[in-house]
Amino acid sequence: MSRKYLWQICHKKEFDNKRLAKDIVEMLRRQGITVKQAADDLDMTVWRAHNWYHKNTGMTALDLLRMIQKYDFIRQAVADSLLAEEG
Repeated sequence: MSRKYLWQICHKKEFDNKRLAKDIVEMLRRQGITVKQAADDLDMTVWRAHNWYHKNTGMTALDLLRMIQKYDFIRQAVADSLLAEEG
């Protein structure tokens, strides 16, 4: 296998950070959680939450970790996703 071909396989993005943020925002909206409530719950600025909530920018790993700690439905979705990848 050539080095060029291996690089292409390793850098193929099937699921990027923006898609993850979009899916999580959809879950937050279904639960009725607003930008201000999420920012307050996650101890971050409203502007930072607003960027991934309305402008479809990717969220940081710290944002995701805080959500996993704070919201049970996010924790469950992440756990289900990991179990689906294993099986």
